[in-house]
Amino acid sequence: MRRHGRRTREAEPGTTGDRTEAAYDVEVSASVSADELTFREVPEVRSRTWGHPDHEGTSGSERHGLPRRVRPGVVYTDIRVDYRLASRIQLSEAETPQDRDAEEE
Repeated sequence: MRRHGRRTREAEPGTTGDRTEAAYDVEVSASVSADELTFREVPEVRSRTWGHPDHEGTSGSERHGLPRRVRPGVVYTDIRVDYRLASRIQLSEAETPQDRDAEEE
């Protein structure tokens, strides 16, 4: 099993697949599997998160049957990819969730 992840802003290391981490405001996850997969070209993949006033985010994948860098024309078999992207708003120390709710009204 290979695990790949990328952090944006100040995400904590190792939180990509860790369900024990504090809750995120938004989380998207997906899984895909295939008996056989061939890439015609090497894909360019990028994940980003945004938030205002400030945020932290994380993304990453756990791969089975695929190397970190795939090669065009190679037939990969029995593959599975689990992907997760998560982000949360960072409040300043002086700001509370009640402050944020009052601004939205």
